[in-house]
Amino acid sequence: MLWYGGARFSDALYKMIGALQETKTITGSIQLKRGKWHCVLNLYGGGGERKPKWISTDLPERGNKKKAEKQLAYWIDFYTEKQQASGVSDSNWFTDYALLWLEGKANSVELSTWENYENVTKMHIVPYFKKKKLAISEVTPKHIKEYYVYKLKDGRMDRKEGGLSYETLKKHASVLKLIFADAVEMEDITRNPAERVSIPQPNVQDKKDFLEDAVFLSAEEANVVLSGFDGDFLQPFIYLTLNYGLRRSETLGLKWSAIDFENDTLTIKHTVVKHRTVVKKDRTKSKSSRGTFMLLPDVKELLLQVKAQQEADRKAFGKSYQPTEYVFAWPDGHDIRPDYITKRFQKVLENLGLPHMRFHDLRHSCASILYDKGWNVKDIQEWLRHAKLETTMNIYTHISEQRKKILAKDMQGTFRMCNVSGLNKNQHPYSRSARAVQAAV
Repeated sequence: MLWYGGARFSDALYKMIGALQETKTITGSIQLKRGKWHCVLNLYGGGGERKPKWISTDLPERGNKKKAEKQLAYWIDFYTEKQQASGVSDSNWFTDYALLWLEGKANSVELSTWENYENVTKMHIVPYFKKKKLAISEVTPKHIKEYYVYKLKDGRMDRKEGGLSYETLKKHASVLKLIFADAVEMEDITRNPAERVSIPQPNVQDKKDFLEDAVFLSAEEANVVLSGFDGDFLQPFIYLTLNYGLRRSETLGLKWSAIDFENDTLTIKHTVVKHRTVVKKDRTKSKSSRGTFMLLPDVKELLLQVKAQQEADRKAFGKSYQPTEYVFAWPDGHDIRPDYITKRFQKVLENLGLPHMRFHDLRHSCASILYDKGWNVKDIQEWLRHAKLETTMNIYTHISEQRKKILAKDMQGTFRMCNVSGLNKNQHPYSRSARAVQAAV
């Protein structure tokens, strides 16, 4: 016999009541909280008690009610299937919560951002923590720290040896903090275990490896690369990138409306990026990345030539021409994919026998050239539009280390000494010093 709710029941009756509780219908509604729609689900605990669960949609109130209702329908179906499969309405496993959080973000963030969240969550976080079998309330800062250490050492998922870079792991840390922050907001946990956990800094050898892999062209070397692209449609693209130290997404996202030929200005305010999907957005990587440059005379002349060629292409293709607002597009007006730029860039380098480099190394090279010209760190930061001076200083340090090696090599053999072995003791300065000391004694 068992006691249940203050009364005595048989085992059979107890099981029957449990079964009835497990099959309770999950219902829900959408409600506003802090100006955003939330899905409020009526879940049930093991004792049959109702446990309201709030799930944020991150959707503002105005114009998003139908989207919120679709998310509510998704969550009701999800928890109903989960209840039928396990007999428990809300297990709160951390991996389940992470996937729920990911689905909830699908309609509330940009596609490129969500694809990054999806990659980090499904490819890394869930496989790692699934083996741990932890409820979300059981995850501690120690577990988060162990995750970072593992990923830095041996955390790649592409079957290659080695771990993730420090910069990549910062994205993982951001996702973990967001997942737990959502759980805190929904009152599923009381504190965010990832909030104050630092990522282990890369060791000295990792920094040395970065120095060996990074490419910092001098102005002369950059001109060799430019000459290799003579006649190629990428040459103007590379030229603009080198002059202003632009990111690939910024050069590709440059619109004619961002160029003021009368006042000689060029504004960076739109980007074209790609994760799995190409996304165009009227914003830059960070707030500081948005900026206006003076239009250099030779750059202005080049852009006017590009504009004239684009107009000639429009007439040549006639009705089949796809109107474009971008400075760089295919001759028929269609958009150029970001990944094509990189592949074409590296293919031409390979065909010409030039050193392999990433397209982003052109931005690094701009920093290197500014360094050679004697610009100070703050001016380089302004030109490259780095949000933090630390980023500029890291590049500046890398350039300095490489330049020291170049200068040392350049100094080799500059001076020639006479035959030291032919010097007699009277000519040798050290011999004179020794005699002087002896005489003084």
